[in-house]
Amino acid sequence: MKKIIMAAAVAVSSAVLFAYNPPMGGEEFFRLANPEMLSGASSSAAGGPSFNVIPASITYNPALPANSEIITFDLSGTLMINCDKKDGDKSTGSAFETGVIIPTKFAAFTATTSGVFSEMIGMPVGKIWDVHAGASKDILDWLSVGANFYYRSYRGFDMDSSYAIGADVGALARVGDFGFLKDVRLGAAVLNMGKPADFKTGGIDKKEECSKYPTIFTPRAGVAAQLFEAGDWIGSFSADVCMPTYVKNFITDLAFEVSYAEKLKINLGWQYNLRECVEGGSDGISSCSVGVSYKFGTKIGSKESSITPAMATQYLYSGILALSGGARVDLGQKDTSGAEIEMW
Repeated sequence: MKKIIMAAAVAVSSAVLFAYNPPMGGEEFFRLANPEMLSGASSSAAGGPSFNVIPASITYNPALPANSEIITFDLSGTLMINCDKKDGDKSTGSAFETGVIIPTKFAAFTATTSGVFSEMIGMPVGKIWDVHAGASKDILDWLSVGANFYYRSYRGFDMDSSYAIGADVGALARVGDFGFLKDVRLGAAVLNMGKPADFKTGGIDKKEECSKYPTIFTPRAGVAAQLFEAGDWIGSFSADVCMPTYVKNFITDLAFEVSYAEKLKINLGWQYNLRECVEGGSDGISSCSVGVSYKFGTKIGSKESSITPAMATQYLYSGILALSGGARVDLGQKDTSGAEIEMW
């Protein structure tokens, strides 16, 4: 009897695992549209190595903007070049992202919209339009929570279309210092809780039908901290794990950052997607992403503000090169002074 039960369990598990077949890039297409996401500076459930939160960060953890003090908006775009183009294949793909963070005394409200358009055989995610809107709030000095709602539309190669709708929830804990690690942050989120899209495109295994993506109820967790400080130079890191459909895949996102005087930031990032590497072989392995940004002080209206241009590049799997650029605008300056008490 035990042998029959075990055999049945193995058969069911194998069938489920075999059915999991998203396209290359389908599980993390959010990071393709923005240079600070592509480089790893902001694509972490813990907020990136130096807590560099942008509107698109809520696609990894909706709790991240909770302690924002100033209005932030950004605009970015990405060109994807097919360097290993084959007969009948597309030469390029593209992506864009724009969003805003609006802090209030009740909560921080964030909205971001993006589009990823790739019909290249090496990354056939199709045409995806995505809108995320969320709210986040500090509920304790060290703990923030947040939630998103999203709507996503898909269009495949054969003009087949579908949509996804749902919600994300997340939390961020600021632990403080732990040994030689400074400003330790722990983030966790459950993403894609809702109706997934269902349309036809090419999966990692080209012989089988593509499965729905990103997968529903995707858990994600991350840790980030400062590693060292030498004068104006600061080194930080972040590390995330993501398990789409739990046992069916395992993704890691690693990022390292060196910053100078809190203005210049240089980032290195790398992702490992177990399913893409196993099924895709050498085509499923990406190189490290490289990104750089520099914050300029400026005056917008009567407010002392800042503009942060950013650029990033990464050689994705299947011979696809991503070149991304954009800018973030912060209206106003964070309050770094202590409270003042006036008497008489």
